[in-house]
Amino acid sequence: MKFLLERKKEIALGLILCAIAFVTWRNFQDESPVVGGGARGTAGRTDLTSLKLYAVDWASLAAKRPAYVPGRNIFQFGVIPPPPPPVLSPAEQAAIADAQRRAEEERQRQLREAQEAGQKAAEESARLAAIQAQLPPPPPPKPQPPPVNYKFIGYFGPPEQKIAILHDGTDMILVRKGDVVGKDFKIVEIGYESIKFGFTDPQFRGESQTIPMSSSF
Repeated sequence: MKFLLERKKEIALGLILCAIAFVTWRNFQDESPVVGGGARGTAGRTDLTSLKLYAVDWASLAAKRPAYVPGRNIFQFGVIPPPPPPVLSPAEQAAIADAQRRAEEERQRQLREAQEAGQKAAEESARLAAIQAQLPPPPPPKPQPPPVNYKFIGYFGPPEQKIAILHDGTDMILVRKGDVVGKDFKIVEIGYESIKFGFTDPQFRGESQTIPMSSSF
């Protein structure tokens, strides 16, 4: 701030010196003779005693300036007052009040419809729950037969008396049609590329599982 003040003083003094130099130059010009033998005279000479120099208000130059606020008019000091609200006519005021009333009525109507829809949905859910509670419980799931853990490796013998070769993961087992394997399975049919297992448990009577021929074991 001190540097700016000193700078402003130097500029002001420079302007004053320029003004004095200009006046002096004009005086010398007025005193010089006119080309062609005539004399200019002293009628246009400037009187330095009548020259008025105005005092410089250094305190005002050094005063703190307000900070710039984005959006503010930089050519106007102070805060721009907001424009006064428009004066509405009675008819305009009545129209605004009527629009506000109708908007509030519409909002209340939508609120009532939402409440009624929620109440109907709750009643329907309660009705279906009561009907579901009166129904008999569902039957237990049907038991599933045990999985067949044998691999069908191949067969040999005549077509009417084929002997199948099974593998249980450890040993090879030779079986014919009708034989019981383990305690849960029996051989129902020996095909050319598959073998059909039945089950010894009576609850799985009539059910079977076909195992295709496997090339590895």
